[in-house]
Amino acid sequence: MKRPFTTFLGVDLGGGRGKTTAVAELRATADGVEVCEVATRSDKLAWTDETLIHRLADGHVEATVVAIDAPLTRPACNRCERPVCPGMEACVDPAVVWLRTEGRSLVRKVAASVSGDRPRVLQHVAQARLAPYAHRGTEVSLTYGRGLLPVSSLGAGNGGIAARAGQLRRRMRGAGFELHRNLIEVSPAATIAALCGLRASRGYKRDADPWRTRAVILERLSDLTFAPRSRMAREDVLQNDHCFDALISAYTAYRWAHDGWPDPEGSFAEDGWIVVPP
Repeated sequence: MKRPFTTFLGVDLGGGRGKTTAVAELRATADGVEVCEVATRSDKLAWTDETLIHRLADGHVEATVVAIDAPLTRPACNRCERPVCPGMEACVDPAVVWLRTEGRSLVRKVAASVSGDRPRVLQHVAQARLAPYAHRGTEVSLTYGRGLLPVSSLGAGNGGIAARAGQLRRRMRGAGFELHRNLIEVSPAATIAALCGLRASRGYKRDADPWRTRAVILERLSDLTFAPRSRMAREDVLQNDHCFDALISAYTAYRWAHDGWPDPEGSFAEDGWIVVPP
């Protein structure tokens, strides 16, 4: 284990009422990682903010990583405190500079390529006009640089789920969780695309038989097992979108810690970073 963690909590974050939120707990073993729990409720309670905070902070914080599949940072303009905006072309914020230089270059590169040479996730899709009040560099990089996310993922930092995620991050700071240290942002779809291919990343939710696609993905994760006391967890994961995403979020945290994937550098450290397999 390259990073000193033994417990990995994955959160598929839904709305504030908690009905579409799921939590998965994995623990490191001698030869991999074991699923201990996957739940869409805490006993009979939905995963509201208070219930979720209590669950995530209930344990040895220094040995725990929390992985959330929602934006944990806001786009550059939304966190800017300058009294007067100079405009995108004159802004010196490192995240905005990255968008108008490297970000635009990635978009132009994809736009200039013939359709057959593009990543399949980008074919036949209009190219984005990047804006620092709507886009973060990490999503642009994963979408146009690696083809692991669809263009529809751009702008995800400006919704109700993102607002809840930001508030959750601030609440968790009081319990000892810090971004990029033991709190990370993940994307189950991007992790699956990187490990199992784009077809699997689309099919695990959209296939006529997503149960089978999820089962194939779990088989590919050879270092993942289910604890005997969590015998129902596998069925929940195969049947429920939210449970599956929570599990993949936790597994991403495990691989990040086990393999020592690099930390974000430069503007990404503040602007936000989605952890995916390198």
